[in-house]
Amino acid sequence: MRKISRILLGLLFVFSGFVKAVDPVGSSLIFKEYFHAFGIGFLEPFSLICGITLSAVEFTLGVLVLLDFRKRIAAWGVFLFMSFFTILTLFLAIFDPVQDCGCFGDAVKLTNWQTFFKNLFFWPFALFLFLQRNRTAPVARGAAEWPVFIFFALVITSVSVYSYRHLPLIDFRGYKIGNNIAALLEEARLNPEFIFTTELIYNREGEEKVFLPDSLPDSTWAFVDSRTRTTATGVRHKISDFSVRDKSGHSVTDSILAVKATALVLLVASEENLQAKVLAPLELLIAENREKGLPYYAISALPAVVTQELLMEYGIVMPVYMADLKTVLTMIRSTPGLMVIKEGVVLAKYGFRDYPDPETWSKLVNEDPELVVASTSIRNRLRMQLFIAGLLLFIFLLRKGFWFARSRF
Repeated sequence: MRKISRILLGLLFVFSGFVKAVDPVGSSLIFKEYFHAFGIGFLEPFSLICGITLSAVEFTLGVLVLLDFRKRIAAWGVFLFMSFFTILTLFLAIFDPVQDCGCFGDAVKLTNWQTFFKNLFFWPFALFLFLQRNRTAPVARGAAEWPVFIFFALVITSVSVYSYRHLPLIDFRGYKIGNNIAALLEEARLNPEFIFTTELIYNREGEEKVFLPDSLPDSTWAFVDSRTRTTATGVRHKISDFSVRDKSGHSVTDSILAVKATALVLLVASEENLQAKVLAPLELLIAENREKGLPYYAISALPAVVTQELLMEYGIVMPVYMADLKTVLTMIRSTPGLMVIKEGVVLAKYGFRDYPDPETWSKLVNEDPELVVASTSIRNRLRMQLFIAGLLLFIFLLRKGFWFARSRF
């Protein structure tokens, strides 16, 4: 039973920590929601640090549990984590102050009730591991265990820092490379996450009754009130509310998703990093698109006029459309960032530190879009599969004691 508890909890914590670590910006957004929901918005500046710290602690605790290193610390940490978050998610499920708990980042979306029942399922394993913390001999001496702990903490922190400075190592969101935005929106429209039902309340001779708009009562009933009932279908979509507007407030979503040419899309979430050294590399890319008659435009969370003025200061002239901040940050975790779209399909994404050179850009524009998406997806998938496989193999070998001698008691 102890071995089962150790493996289940270890894998749970490693997975939970890893998927948060590869998207530290997303984790910080979740913390911001929590801070505002609980009336402690003054902690918002620490949201990024909290996100990185939480992922690192979860991941390293999971590794320690899998290795059976630092048994007491690991047992205490896992038990306290599971106890705290079981109580927290029960509160979230009942009062719903935050709709997305963020326990698995964007990798796995759960409702608050699903998250609570998940924690409720794993909590007895954490309790059992806690009660057994002093009943087994150490696997290795402390001189061997502490360096392993520090090593894995540094590895997962490095993953977070890299993903913050560039783009997430793994993109779990609806705007990842290869996704068809228009198709995902249509899927969300046909199979919505929530169904809204209008109920009309009528009264007759002191009796109140609820009617639907398509089955109204006769004139002997007097109208009292109306209400809208929201029913969750249990379906979760990666994209459900993508909306882009022009300066006048008119929707241009369908038109930009229908363009058959390869479009360069500059995504601006804020004024941060809008400076010469960041925008200068874009001039050559925009010039090439202009020469070939290919579309280029910006989608900004700022007012279009403000964004245009900021870009023109550095010689960047392009049409600017608007979307809400959440949409822009979901599209790309870089401020600013670059996305390449053709007929609604995401072909490539770049953080502002990684803009392509003119040669790479020309190749991207001229190559078959399906080939571009396939090669990028295969390369990213292979890289991460090798990383995860190597990590698990390393943990397995450490556990078997290939490099660290077991203590003898």
